[in-house]
Amino acid sequence: MATRTTVRTEFLCDVYTCALEGGIGYWSTCTDYRWSSDPRATVEESSGDPHVITLDTIARGVNSIVNGAAMIPDVQRRRIAAAVRTHDAETIDATDADAIVQAALFGSLVYG
Repeated sequence: MATRTTVRTEFLCDVYTCALEGGIGYWSTCTDYRWSSDPRATVEESSGDPHVITLDTIARGVNSIVNGAAMIPDVQRRRIAAAVRTHDAETIDATDADAIVQAALFGSLVYG
């Protein structure tokens, strides 16, 4: 795991919580959810494929979106990039958190 500043960790934790508690529930079922000092969740797609989501997953998705590797709408990419620059997760909504997780797991938007 990469060394992160406290501000970056808090930002990633907020996005993680938003994704698990509101963003990805329409395409996945959470089978294990931990939000303690080491956030980790296991989700299953409707097809049954399992995925583990950690702060590293969220960071990978954020980086993929900000760097332009993940194909998402430009307006959404700009909104996420602005939130990353300011470490302000309040501007990340459930749709953005969903896109971040999908970018990390699949490389692009597969659902929604």
